[in-house]
Amino acid sequence: MANDARLIFRGTDEAEAARRAHEAALPRPQRRERVEASWLRELCLQAGADDVGFVDIGRAGLGAENDNARRLFPAVKALICLVGISNRDAIRSTSRATANNAWRLTGDKLDGTAARICEQLAEAGIHAVPTSMGFPMDVQAPPGQISWAIAHKVVAVEAGMGHMGTNRNVIHPRFGNFVLLETIMIDSEVDTYDQPLDYNPCLGCNLCVAACPVGAISNVREFDFFACLGHNYREFPFSAADWVDAIAAGDASAYRAKFRDGETLSMVQSLAFEPTYKSAYCMAVCPAGEDVIGPYLADKAQYREKVLLPLRAHPEPVYVQSGSHAEQTAARNPAKQVRYLDFRPDVSTIANFALGLRHMFTPNESLPGRLRIAFRFPDGTVLADVDNGRLTTGPGDELPVDATVACDARDYIRILHRPMAGRPGYTEPDNYTVDGDSAAFQRLLACLQ
Repeated sequence: MANDARLIFRGTDEAEAARRAHEAALPRPQRRERVEASWLRELCLQAGADDVGFVDIGRAGLGAENDNARRLFPAVKALICLVGISNRDAIRSTSRATANNAWRLTGDKLDGTAARICEQLAEAGIHAVPTSMGFPMDVQAPPGQISWAIAHKVVAVEAGMGHMGTNRNVIHPRFGNFVLLETIMIDSEVDTYDQPLDYNPCLGCNLCVAACPVGAISNVREFDFFACLGHNYREFPFSAADWVDAIAAGDASAYRAKFRDGETLSMVQSLAFEPTYKSAYCMAVCPAGEDVIGPYLADKAQYREKVLLPLRAHPEPVYVQSGSHAEQTAARNPAKQVRYLDFRPDVSTIANFALGLRHMFTPNESLPGRLRIAFRFPDGTVLADVDNGRLTTGPGDELPVDATVACDARDYIRILHRPMAGRPGYTEPDNYTVDGDSAAFQRLLACLQ
């Protein structure tokens, strides 16, 4: 057999002995137990970092990141926090593609910087492991274990690179929050470590509160992590299961009942390009940092008009859970189209039907000033009330309606499934009748996209 160990070429006994003698005479690598902070800082800056700080493993302020680092690199003695500056004007653009490209370029630069630093440290006898700036993550991590390697923000605060602002971004004292972060783990100690800043660069201006389309940021209550996750990170791996469920739900019309064409294109682009943020407006509007603050201090009203208001007025889908504070916040802004994370196009319940109505409704010119349609199903009634282009849903009442739609079919959710031009697979549910103005019912259906 070709792979039989007995047939592997080894050379003569004399050649083998000479090889072993040569290997035994090779110099052993010298480990550096301790490095000078000034030398290490200059190395990192020369490699491309815009700022850098050092933190000792075991520091109480790192919290769980001590164990995370040891899990990834058991020999770790210190952490290097790298800072990379992003293009703040690109991030302030109403085009999220422009903003995401700026983040991607900074992230690529930071990953390359970390790789160069690790190469140079290896030449100096220091073992170093870079962590991912963002992706890939350990998406199959065991329950209870985080999917990202290191919480870079925690490390950055301990390294004196800034403090968390109201927007939950680390605000660098000079560069503001227009930065990305990366962490390198090394097996040597540093002779001088950095400490957290004794002040917070955050101005407390609350522009981030005003900019957030789902109200996740507040200066009076806790940060709403799930509201931020549901919208801003809609096209990250966390939402993949929901997208796949919608694809597998049934025919093309069922999929279209949840995802519009632009959303599908955006999701596929995120898969092919890389995950993209849906807003991150909290970063875009932040004026903190010595290099950033000048225009804000010069004219706060003009800064608000040029930076904040265009983002608030930008038409876009905003992803929320039904009944949440995020839904209420998004619904108050007429420029935003509320999209529901929890709508299931394959599940027939009155609550899910009401979600679907709100999820798919887009007013058009055919609507009158007021339209009321009652839907009666085996498990209850849903009233669709359209007033001046805004749809609300609720239980039935005693007030007059334009039409009543009654359906006994178990899969009545298919009333919301719209046919896709030129594609087969759409069939309306059986056994539904319309009493009253059937044209009013059709006008409502015409608004479902």
